[in-house]
Amino acid sequence: MRAITEKLHITKVHVESVEEIIPKLGGDVQIVSAECWEAVAFAALLALRSFERKTNHARTLGGELLIRLAGTLQIKDAIAQNGMKRGENYLVVFGTRERALKILQEFGLRELPLTECNREKVKTFFEKAALVEVL
Repeated sequence: MRAITEKLHITKVHVESVEEIIPKLGGDVQIVSAECWEAVAFAALLALRSFERKTNHARTLGGELLIRLAGTLQIKDAIAQNGMKRGENYLVVFGTRERALKILQEFGLRELPLTECNREKVKTFFEKAALVEVL
């Protein structure tokens, strides 16, 4: 598990049953599919910043994370593109490490190692997430 800030934690997880987990997600917990954890972290930081500045487009941090990660204002498109899928995903908890560990246990998720992404690939994800700022 990687602490991005004191109140933002990300880890790679394996999801078996999407249908069981979706009802458990709240505004401060999101599970997303993405190629790189760095892209997820950047989108999560942008989501936090947008709520602090009151420039958010979604009602929840989890929703804002999705639209930032997908680079679109359409939540339906963001879910289709980066919503949780069976297999490898990223768990994002807008809260303490203890809360993140509790969510892992409560959801019955198996943690996977985080691996670094190619820097050039990461740049394209950063640009896409930042696009929402100007839309």
